[in-house]
Formats: sequence, C-alpha cells, structure tokens
Amino acid sequence: MDTPYRFVLPHWAYWGGLLMFPLVYMLFAGWHERKPTDEATGGGIRSSSDLDADAGVAAHLLDAAPGNRFTRFVDGLSQFTGVFVAYWTVIAVFVYFSEVISRYVLRSPTNWAHESMFLMFGMQYVLAGAYAYLHDAHVRVDLFYAKAGLRGKAGIDIVTHFAFLIFILAFLWTGWTFFSNSMDQTQYFFATGYSNEKSFTEWAVAYYPVKFSLVLGSLLLLLQGLSRLVKDIQVFNGITGITAESLATADQGSGNHD
Repeated sequence: MDTPYRFVLPHWAYWGGLLMFPLVYMLFAGWHERKPTDEATGGGIRSSSDLDADAGVAAHLLDAAPGNRFTRFVDGLSQFTGVFVAYWTVIAVFVYFSEVISRYVLRSPTNWAHESMFLMFGMQYVLAGAYAYLHDAHVRVDLFYAKAGLRGKAGIDIVTHFAFLIFILAFLWTGWTFFSNSMDQTQYFFATGYSNEKSFTEWAVAYYPVKFSLVLGSLLLLLQGLSRLVKDIQVFNGITGITAESLATADQGSGNHD
C-alpha cells in the first residue's frame, strides 16, 4: 500500500507568510484607500454650527475634523493595519485550494490547513478593529445619534467614550493575561505560564503569537479611540476641517453610489 502524501506546513513559513505576503501584495497593488475628503484642500473652513444647518451632511464627515499630528499618525497606522490584515484573505484562498487537492486528489487530508486559517481569521478580526473604528464601521445603537446634528454626534461620542475606555482597558488587561499565561516564565521575564503553549494537533503551532494579537489589537483600538476623541472635541468646540469643496465631493460620491 502506498504511503499517503503528508505535508505539514512549517511554522516559519506560516508566520513568515502572514508577515511578508501582505507587504509584497501592497507593494504591487497599493494599499492607500482615499477618503471622500482627501482632495478638499481649498475653501473656507466651516464651523460645526454652520454644518448643522446644512441638510444631508453625512455622519462620516465627523472624521473630517482637522485633528493634529497624533490623530494623523494613529489614523494612518489604523489604515495600514486594516489593509494589511485584509490581504490575509488571499492567503486563505490558496491554503483551502491546496487542502481540496490534498483531500480529494492525493487522499491525504490535513488538519493544519483549517487550524492555521481559523487562527489567522481570529487575529484578523482583532487587528482590524481599529480600522473599522476609523471608518465608523462598528455597530451603533443610533436611537438618538442618527437624529443629532454634527455637534450633537460629537457630544454623544465624548460622553460614551468613557464606556469605551472601560471596555478597551479591560480588553487590554485580559489580552495581556492570556498572552503572558501562554509563555514559559523560565524563558521570558514577563511571562506567567509554566510552558510555551502549543496546539494539540500534529501541527503543534505556538499559541502565544496568536494571543499577542489580543494585546496589539486592543492597543490599536485604544489609540484610535483617543484619536477619535480628539477630533470629536474639535467638532464639539466648533472646529472642523470640512470645506465647501469637501461637502461637494461627498455629495457627488453619494450620488454616484446611489
């Protein structure tokens, strides 16, 4: 009887692929996604009270507050991170295709293909949180928020930001606990576990890089929350970077989508 073909993905290939493939892909495909207000550089800066009087001002234009160096750095970091992990989905296409070939052609199904992908998608979900917050893509209970004006939305964001801080700090602390518990304290000074945790499959991949994504994702989300808070305060104080040109650009963009 012929010995079935057995291939187990090396750990270095897995982690190296997650790191290098998006960088190479972004180098050729480009990663920057332009916002509707990127081209608006001229015109007079309008106050939030003026914008409240305008009908049809989209809620996402809250992000057009002028910000500062900190907010621009954080927004750029969140943008980069979100696009980076989005390209991991392309990796899943190749991995699952190879698993289909291995299972139905070579008659040698694996368990590492599924395990590597659900770990990857878990990290992708956590690390993309800041990107989703940057683009206002999180689910919101908007009973009052949807009907509020520009300054009203900013005020609600400022008040609810304290609840956000409680959540994200708890998330950060819990993520760090999981991460430190998954590493051997005799090898790493910050670890609290008794061994380096690995999966129980034949792949036996280390879990601590996966659990570190909880820490990294919560830090990115915390920074993006602080960036949003700065911009909300600016809008609440009547300062926005929205110009007449940016409003026209946004209106044209919504018309094209409709």
